[in-house]
Formats: sequence, C-alpha cells, structure tokens
Amino acid sequence: MPRRIAGTGDQRRRLEAEGTTFQTIKDELRRDTAIHRLSHGSSSVTAIAAELGFQEPSAFRRAFKKWTGKTPGDYRRDS
Repeated sequence: MPRRIAGTGDQRRRLEAEGTTFQTIKDELRRDTAIHRLSHGSSSVTAIAAELGFQEPSAFRRAFKKWTGKTPGDYRRDS
C-alpha cells in the first residue's frame, strides 16, 4: 500500500480554503518564470521547457500559449 506523506490532506484543505490548488500555484510559478526567462535571457525554448519540468517542448509551448495567448517565440520577439 502506498505511504501517504503526513499533512498532504491538511495542505490540500488549506489551499482549497484559500481558493487555490497546488496545480494552480505550480502553473503560475511556471508561467512567471517562463515569462522572466524569455524576457531577460537567451536560453532556448527547449531549455526553458526542460528547466520548468516539461517532458516535451511542445507541452510547454501549448501551456505557454494557454497562459499568455502567444507562443514562447512570439512572446520573446514582442518583449
């Protein structure tokens, strides 16, 4: 039987009470980090995707477009 990490349920309930989820916080952090890296760095989109924990650059591109309405390349060009 898998072992539960102590407090996981409590943390989830606290986040829900605050009107958020772990996934929402993770996505917001990834979005903000990606925006910063694209605006202030020269790393490739593939490298940024890997640093943010995406298995495939295409998954990062889809997520970034969902977050911002632009592809990472378009965002970088416009910033």
